Amino acid sequence: MSTYFASLNSGSNGNCYLIGNKNDLVLVDAGLSCRETERRLRSIGLSILDVKAIFISHEHTDHVKGMESISCKYGIPVYINDSTYTQCRPYA
Repeated sequence: MSTYFASLNSGSNGNCYLIGNKNDLVLVDAGLSCRETERRLRSIGLSILDVKAIFISHEHTDHVKGMESISCKYGIPVYINDSTYTQCRPYA
């Protein structure tokens, strides 16, 4: 089974990375909108329906902007420490 690592976007306008295989994907950071994340996954032949978790590295808006909408829309759990969650709430 192939393992994927892809940068869906990297930069001050949003950070979002993908790790996984064809059936189980994990997003590291969710700095893109839900719609843009869906679009970029489709562009590489993958589906957001296969994302099993979102890991957040830190609270900057370019890492968390899409976290809440992606998690709520698809029921994807977010792994984030309490301090980071508290600090990013105004941005998410």
